[in-house]
Amino acid sequence: MVVWLLLNKKLNQWKSTRATAEVIYSLVKYLQDRSAIGAREVVSVALGRAPAQELVFEPQQYQGKSQFRVPGPEVQGDMATTVVRKRGPGVAFASVTWHYATDALPTQGRGDLFEVKRSYFRRESMGAETKLVPLADGVSLHPGDEVEVQLELKARAQAEYIHLRDPRPAGLEPPLSVSRYHYDLGLVYYEEVRDSAHNFFIEWLPAGEYTLKYRLRANLAGLFRVGPASLQSMYAPEFAAFSAGHRLQIQ
Repeated sequence: MVVWLLLNKKLNQWKSTRATAEVIYSLVKYLQDRSAIGAREVVSVALGRAPAQELVFEPQQYQGKSQFRVPGPEVQGDMATTVVRKRGPGVAFASVTWHYATDALPTQGRGDLFEVKRSYFRRESMGAETKLVPLADGVSLHPGDEVEVQLELKARAQAEYIHLRDPRPAGLEPPLSVSRYHYDLGLVYYEEVRDSAHNFFIEWLPAGEYTLKYRLRANLAGLFRVGPASLQSMYAPEFAAFSAGHRLQIQ
Protein backbone atom coordinates (compact mmCIF):
# COMPACT_ATOMS: atom_id res chain seq x y z
CA MET A 1 0.00 0.00 0.00
CA VAL A 2 2.89 2.38 0.77
CA VAL A 3 4.44 1.75 -2.64
CA TRP A 4 1.03 2.25 -4.27
CA LEU A 5 0.58 5.61 -2.50
CA LEU A 6 4.00 6.81 -3.64
CA LEU A 7 3.45 5.60 -7.21
CA ASN A 8 0.07 7.32 -7.18
CA LYS A 9 1.81 10.59 -6.33
CA LYS A 10 4.40 10.16 -9.10
CA LEU A 11 2.03 9.03 -11.84
CA ASN A 12 -1.14 10.85 -10.75
CA GLN A 13 -1.82 13.26 -7.90
CA TRP A 14 -3.24 13.36 -4.42
CA LYS A 15 -6.52 15.04 -5.19
CA SER A 16 -6.73 17.64 -2.40
CA THR A 17 -4.86 19.17 0.54
CA ARG A 18 -6.93 16.98 2.87
CA ALA A 19 -6.03 13.83 0.94
CA THR A 20 -2.36 14.87 1.00
CA ALA A 21 -2.48 15.40 4.78
CA GLU A 22 -4.08 11.98 5.31
CA VAL A 23 -1.41 10.30 3.19
CA ILE A 24 1.43 12.10 4.98
CA TYR A 25 0.08 11.10 8.42
CA SER A 26 -0.33 7.52 7.22
CA LEU A 27 3.23 7.37 5.87
CA VAL A 28 4.67 8.91 9.05
CA LYS A 29 2.82 6.33 11.18
CA TYR A 30 4.08 3.54 8.93
CA LEU A 31 7.69 4.77 9.20
CA GLN A 32 7.41 5.19 13.00
CA ASP A 33 6.21 1.60 13.42
CA ARG A 34 9.27 0.40 11.49
CA SER A 35 11.79 2.79 13.08
CA ALA A 36 12.46 4.30 9.67
CA ILE A 37 12.14 7.99 10.59
CA GLY A 38 15.53 9.63 10.97
CA ALA A 39 17.28 6.44 9.89
CA ARG A 40 20.50 6.30 7.90
CA GLU A 41 19.87 5.03 4.37
CA VAL A 42 22.46 3.32 2.17
CA VAL A 43 21.95 2.53 -1.51
CA SER A 44 24.57 0.60 -3.50
CA VAL A 45 24.84 0.96 -7.27
CA ALA A 46 26.73 -1.51 -9.48
CA LEU A 47 27.31 -0.63 -13.15
CA GLY A 48 27.84 -3.85 -15.08
CA ARG A 49 30.79 -5.77 -13.67
CA ALA A 50 32.32 -2.71 -12.00
CA PRO A 51 32.54 -2.74 -8.19
CA ALA A 52 29.45 -1.40 -6.44
CA GLN A 53 29.53 2.14 -5.10
CA GLU A 54 27.43 3.46 -2.26
CA LEU A 55 25.16 6.46 -1.81
CA VAL A 56 24.69 7.35 1.86
CA PHE A 57 21.76 9.47 3.04
CA GLU A 58 22.24 10.87 6.54
CA PRO A 59 19.02 11.92 8.34
CA GLN A 60 20.35 15.32 9.47
CA GLN A 61 22.14 16.27 6.25
CA TYR A 62 20.92 17.34 2.83
CA GLN A 63 22.37 14.91 0.35
CA GLY A 64 22.22 17.17 -2.69
CA LYS A 65 23.40 15.79 -6.02
CA SER A 66 25.40 12.56 -5.95
CA GLN A 67 27.29 11.52 -9.03
CA PHE A 68 29.51 8.69 -10.16
CA ARG A 69 31.99 9.38 -12.94
CA VAL A 70 33.33 6.70 -15.25
CA PRO A 71 36.22 7.77 -17.54
CA GLY A 72 35.47 7.33 -21.23
CA PRO A 73 37.97 4.48 -21.88
CA GLU A 74 36.42 2.51 -19.00
CA VAL A 75 32.84 2.67 -20.28
CA GLN A 76 31.66 -0.82 -21.29
CA GLY A 77 28.45 -2.05 -22.91
CA ASP A 78 27.52 -4.20 -19.92
CA MET A 79 27.18 -1.05 -17.82
CA ALA A 80 23.71 -0.72 -19.31
CA THR A 81 22.83 -3.47 -16.79
CA THR A 82 22.66 -1.67 -13.46
CA VAL A 83 21.94 -3.30 -10.10
CA VAL A 84 20.61 -1.11 -7.28
CA ARG A 85 20.32 -2.46 -3.73
CA LYS A 86 19.10 -0.69 -0.63
CA ARG A 87 19.80 -1.38 3.03
CA GLY A 88 17.39 -0.11 5.63
CA PRO A 89 13.66 -0.15 6.41
CA GLY A 90 12.48 2.66 4.11
CA VAL A 91 11.35 2.70 0.47
CA ALA A 92 13.58 3.93 -2.38
CA PHE A 93 12.84 4.42 -6.08
CA ALA A 94 15.59 4.00 -8.67
CA SER A 95 15.62 4.53 -12.42
CA VAL A 96 18.37 4.33 -15.02
CA THR A 97 18.57 6.01 -18.42
CA TRP A 98 21.14 4.79 -20.97
CA HIS A 99 21.83 7.11 -23.91
CA TYR A 100 23.38 5.45 -26.93
CA ALA A 101 23.40 5.52 -30.71
CA THR A 102 23.08 2.46 -32.92
CA ASP A 103 21.89 1.47 -36.38
CA ALA A 104 20.39 -1.76 -35.05
CA LEU A 105 16.65 -1.86 -34.41
CA PRO A 106 15.50 -3.39 -31.09
CA THR A 107 14.38 -6.97 -31.63
CA GLN A 108 11.94 -6.92 -28.71
CA GLY A 109 10.18 -4.41 -26.54
CA ARG A 110 11.13 -3.37 -23.03
CA GLY A 111 9.13 -1.99 -20.15
CA ASP A 112 8.37 -2.39 -16.48
CA LEU A 113 5.29 -0.55 -15.27
CA PHE A 114 4.21 0.01 -18.90
CA GLU A 115 4.43 -2.17 -22.01
CA VAL A 116 3.77 -1.38 -25.66
CA LYS A 117 3.63 -3.75 -28.63
CA ARG A 118 3.17 -2.71 -32.27
CA SER A 119 1.70 -4.87 -35.05
CA TYR A 120 1.09 -4.21 -38.76
CA PHE A 121 -1.79 -5.70 -40.75
CA ARG A 122 -2.71 -5.48 -44.44
CA ARG A 123 -6.40 -4.83 -44.96
CA GLU A 124 -7.88 -7.05 -47.68
CA SER A 125 -11.44 -6.70 -48.95
CA MET A 126 -13.57 -9.85 -48.93
CA GLY A 127 -16.90 -8.77 -50.37
CA ALA A 128 -18.61 -6.56 -47.82
CA GLU A 129 -16.07 -7.48 -45.14
CA THR A 130 -12.42 -6.67 -44.54
CA LYS A 131 -9.79 -9.19 -43.50
CA LEU A 132 -6.69 -8.24 -41.50
CA VAL A 133 -3.58 -10.16 -42.62
CA PRO A 134 -0.56 -9.88 -40.28
CA LEU A 135 2.55 -8.52 -41.98
CA ALA A 136 5.27 -11.03 -41.17
CA ASP A 137 8.96 -10.30 -41.72
CA GLY A 138 9.82 -10.50 -45.41
CA VAL A 139 6.24 -9.97 -46.64
CA SER A 140 6.05 -7.13 -49.15
CA LEU A 141 3.39 -4.49 -49.65
CA HIS A 142 2.37 -2.89 -52.92
CA PRO A 143 1.60 0.77 -53.59
CA GLY A 144 -2.04 1.39 -52.75
CA ASP A 145 -2.25 -1.30 -50.05
CA GLU A 146 -4.04 -0.19 -46.90
CA VAL A 147 -2.29 -0.98 -43.63
CA GLU A 148 -3.70 -1.00 -40.12
CA VAL A 149 -1.36 -0.29 -37.22
CA GLN A 150 -2.30 -1.71 -33.83
CA LEU A 151 -0.61 -0.52 -30.64
CA GLU A 152 -1.21 -2.78 -27.65
CA LEU A 153 -0.70 -1.01 -24.32
CA LYS A 154 -0.40 -2.58 -20.89
CA ALA A 155 -0.33 -0.61 -17.65
CA ARG A 156 0.29 -2.20 -14.26
CA ALA A 157 -0.75 0.97 -12.43
CA GLN A 158 -3.10 3.82 -13.26
CA ALA A 159 -1.44 6.94 -14.61
CA GLU A 160 -2.28 10.41 -15.90
CA TYR A 161 -0.85 12.27 -18.90
CA ILE A 162 0.83 9.55 -20.93
CA HIS A 163 2.50 10.19 -24.29
CA LEU A 164 2.63 7.45 -26.93
CA ARG A 165 4.74 8.17 -30.01
CA ASP A 166 4.74 5.83 -32.99
CA PRO A 167 7.19 6.62 -35.85
CA ARG A 168 5.71 6.20 -39.31
CA PRO A 169 7.48 4.36 -42.16
CA ALA A 170 8.63 6.83 -44.83
CA GLY A 171 6.82 4.93 -47.61
CA LEU A 172 3.38 5.08 -46.01
CA GLU A 173 1.06 8.04 -45.55
CA PRO A 174 -2.07 8.49 -43.44
CA PRO A 175 -5.32 8.73 -45.44
CA LEU A 176 -6.52 11.37 -42.95
CA SER A 177 -4.28 14.09 -41.55
CA VAL A 178 -6.76 15.58 -39.08
CA SER A 179 -5.79 15.51 -35.41
CA ARG A 180 -8.69 14.81 -33.06
CA TYR A 181 -9.90 13.55 -29.70
CA HIS A 182 -11.07 9.97 -29.21
CA TYR A 183 -13.50 8.73 -26.58
CA ASP A 184 -13.43 4.94 -26.61
CA LEU A 185 -12.01 1.91 -24.79
CA GLY A 186 -12.65 3.74 -21.54
CA LEU A 187 -9.92 6.21 -22.55
CA VAL A 188 -9.90 9.87 -23.50
CA TYR A 189 -6.93 10.60 -25.74
CA TYR A 190 -5.85 13.03 -28.42
CA GLU A 191 -4.43 11.70 -31.69
CA GLU A 192 -1.96 14.05 -33.36
CA VAL A 193 -0.91 13.31 -36.95
CA ARG A 194 2.58 14.56 -37.73
CA ASP A 195 4.82 14.28 -40.79
CA SER A 196 6.99 11.54 -39.32
CA ALA A 197 4.91 9.96 -36.55
CA HIS A 198 1.58 9.53 -34.82
CA ASN A 199 1.33 10.98 -31.31
CA PHE A 200 -1.26 9.93 -28.75
CA PHE A 201 -1.75 11.99 -25.60
CA ILE A 202 -3.69 9.96 -23.03
CA GLU A 203 -5.16 12.01 -20.21
CA TRP A 204 -6.07 9.07 -18.00
CA LEU A 205 -4.73 5.52 -18.33
CA PRO A 206 -6.30 3.04 -15.88
CA ALA A 207 -4.46 -0.18 -15.14
CA GLY A 208 -5.24 -2.77 -17.80
CA GLU A 209 -4.74 -3.58 -21.49
CA TYR A 210 -5.78 -1.41 -24.43
CA THR A 211 -5.37 -1.41 -28.21
CA LEU A 212 -5.13 1.81 -30.24
CA LYS A 213 -5.52 1.62 -34.03
CA TYR A 214 -4.91 3.83 -37.03
CA ARG A 215 -4.50 3.32 -40.78
CA LEU A 216 -1.85 4.06 -43.38
CA ARG A 217 -1.60 3.59 -47.14
CA ALA A 218 1.50 2.42 -49.01
CA ASN A 219 2.54 4.91 -51.68
CA LEU A 220 6.30 4.65 -52.28
CA ALA A 221 8.40 1.60 -53.15
CA GLY A 222 11.44 0.80 -51.05
CA LEU A 223 12.72 -0.92 -47.92
CA PHE A 224 11.92 1.14 -44.84
CA ARG A 225 13.12 0.86 -41.25
CA VAL A 226 10.73 1.87 -38.49
CA GLY A 227 12.00 2.87 -35.06
CA PRO A 228 10.24 1.56 -31.94
CA ALA A 229 7.03 3.02 -30.58
CA SER A 230 7.62 4.63 -27.19
CA LEU A 231 5.28 5.08 -24.22
CA GLN A 232 6.22 7.47 -21.42
CA SER A 233 4.74 9.37 -18.51
CA MET A 234 5.02 13.08 -19.29
CA TYR A 235 5.60 14.12 -15.67
CA ALA A 236 7.46 11.04 -14.45
CA PRO A 237 9.65 10.18 -17.47
CA GLU A 238 11.44 7.40 -15.59
CA PHE A 239 8.34 5.27 -16.27
CA ALA A 240 8.62 4.35 -19.95
CA ALA A 241 8.44 1.47 -22.41
CA PHE A 242 9.24 0.85 -26.07
CA SER A 243 8.31 -1.72 -28.69
CA ALA A 244 10.44 -3.67 -31.13
CA GLY A 245 11.58 -2.06 -34.38
CA HIS A 246 10.28 -3.16 -37.79
CA ARG A 247 11.24 -3.31 -41.46
CA LEU A 248 8.61 -2.86 -44.16
CA GLN A 249 9.13 -3.42 -47.87
CA ILE A 250 6.97 -1.90 -50.60
CA GLN A 251 7.49 -3.00 -54.21
